Amino acid sequence: MSFDFHEGERIGLIGENGSGKTTLLRLLAGVLQPSSGHLEIDGTTQALLNMSMGLEQRATGLENVYLLGYCAGLTTEQIDESIPGILEFADLHNAVHDPVRTYSAGMQLRLAFAVATSVKPEILLLDEWISAGDRFFIERSRERLMGHIDASRMLVFASHNASVLGEVCTRGLVLKRGKVIYDGPIDEALEFYGSDGYQES
Repeated sequence: MSFDFHEGERIGLIGENGSGKTTLLRLLAGVLQPSSGHLEIDGTTQALLNMSMGLEQRATGLENVYLLGYCAGLTTEQIDESIPGILEFADLHNAVHDPVRTYSAGMQLRLAFAVATSVKPEILLLDEWISAGDRFFIERSRERLMGHIDASRMLVFASHNASVLGEVCTRGLVLKRGKVIYDGPIDEALEFYGSDGYQES
């Protein structure tokens, strides 16, 4: 697999389950290391891959804000400044002082998403669009995420949702069995993915 990503690009990763989209995102995030070849990244990456992963269930919501913030490379001062906005978006009220293990799945999602999107990224790695939670949260998270994307220098976004990919991305990489089989403008990449050419490749 060989490709270059450039500043300002909004790249959509397209392919069936098992095609290598999430693996590529994990490589870019540094979660996995390549077994061969060379990977060079100029800038800091922020990965929104699994919103509930990384929450410490025994710690309180507020303690998790600090833990996640430190993992994202923030200083205590930066976390202190971001807490009001995080708590307002997460809408946890007094539950912020309760252990996260007592939270519903929706509350955990809101907390993790609020912390993750409080950091302005250079390179944003996104695996699927937020679709969990109630309709009000989905609408709010979409607006917040779009602002997050706009603030990033580069986006790499894996999704099965063609309409969202077409709206957000400018370039598309079609993956199949761990290989890039098409690289071009997002509308052409989506068209190729639905064509006989993809099936025959």
